[in-house]
Amino acid sequence: MSIMDNKVYLAGCQDYRKENVENAVKRAFSAFHFPESFNMQGKKILIKVNLLSANNPDKAVTTHPEVVSAIVREVIKVGGEVTIADSPGGIYNQRILRRVYSFCGMDTAAEESGAKLNFDISHRKVKFSQGKFAKEFNIISPVLDADFIINIAKLKTHGLAYYTGAVKNLFGVIPGLEKARFHSLYPDKYKFNGVLVDLCEYIKPGISFVDGVVGMEGAGPSGGNAKHVGVIGASLNPYALDLAMSDLVSLPQSKIPILTEAVIQGLVAENVNKLEFLGDDPEQFKTSFEPAIKGAKRGNPIVFLIIRYLLPKKWEQGLSNKLTPWPKMMDKCIACGKCVEICPRQVIKIENKKAKPDYSGCIRCYCCHEICPVQAIELVKRSKL
Repeated sequence: MSIMDNKVYLAGCQDYRKENVENAVKRAFSAFHFPESFNMQGKKILIKVNLLSANNPDKAVTTHPEVVSAIVREVIKVGGEVTIADSPGGIYNQRILRRVYSFCGMDTAAEESGAKLNFDISHRKVKFSQGKFAKEFNIISPVLDADFIINIAKLKTHGLAYYTGAVKNLFGVIPGLEKARFHSLYPDKYKFNGVLVDLCEYIKPGISFVDGVVGMEGAGPSGGNAKHVGVIGASLNPYALDLAMSDLVSLPQSKIPILTEAVIQGLVAENVNKLEFLGDDPEQFKTSFEPAIKGAKRGNPIVFLIIRYLLPKKWEQGLSNKLTPWPKMMDKCIACGKCVEICPRQVIKIENKKAKPDYSGCIRCYCCHEICPVQAIELVKRSKL
């Protein structure tokens, strides 16, 4: 990837009606000289969607099936053999995949478009010597077996990454609970987001889309509120796409660690003004998303940089404990055990029919907040625990 790949196409799409989505997708593909510049005839094309958990598409947790169908149809027209795949949060097996595909509308999308759904739950370890933070990954087999990867993310806020889009979506190539291991290995959020950049550099999607027709603000990536934006974004550079899409919803670049690291590594332009926008005028889509952690927008990034790089480690930890939110289990907890299952440090237990964390071991990765099916976990200051 290079900062020369700074073109981002924005296609207005006011709703998920088939004809509107098809038009937006065709326009975006055409801007990048599809199909001439994409040799897909007879190739294995992997569609990497966001299927975080089993949710109805209207909740804006996952990539909308109409966007997936429209992209698949264009690829099949030029002879691509298409498979839709993702590794949802939590346990990764065929039963879970069937449930997630059904809830998220992917079974219908595959049937109507001619794609296959992935049920291969095998995975393989790969080496990546160029990685700055991670030198190896365990990746689901359909991704490794593909000739070309099309990345279709969902526009959302995120507790740990602040914003989730094209780059963060690729964390779904890590199988099931293996994701928790990465959180445990890299408890520092800056290093963890650096790992996501390494992973993106290994996967190198051929083209990325972000479904921003309806995104999610507030307690993302799963417990927030759906919010209309009316756009589908596309780019050959996933970092440029994320820089553009996060700016549309007023999520500051300085608060998004993935983009900070991408700029440091020369993978994206240093600010949104240096991107080349194609298609519709970005101004018509501008709106403001409430971040996943209340008040996060008001934080001064300079203060956090001082804390991180200039203060002694013992002071840094103390201030971090006060400034960084903690997961709080609310009364509506149903004791389902999903948070226990996914916790990287295994510091959550079910006691008296309610999840109870041992905060002394909590690394504040927010996996529990992300996976909770009833949004019973809030991110609060330590004083409110």
